[in-house]
Amino acid sequence: MTPRTVITLVLGLWLVIGIIVVGYPLRSGRIRVGLEPVYRDSAPRAFWTAYLVSSVLFALVSVAAGLLLRAILH
Repeated sequence: MTPRTVITLVLGLWLVIGIIVVGYPLRSGRIRVGLEPVYRDSAPRAFWTAYLVSSVLFALVSVAAGLLLRAILH
């Protein structure tokens, strides 16, 4: 596999995971916090806090994975 192919596959996988992590809670109006779901309509502050934490963690893991991939491929 060429590095370009690996990067394309990883980017595609990251995009699918990103859509799930970022998009699904917005569409469904609920997000899991531990074992319990939090609903946007009944607890908006808790929902948006959990959504923010989830999005920031996803971004940080994405940056770390990108740096690791860059180090491996270069």
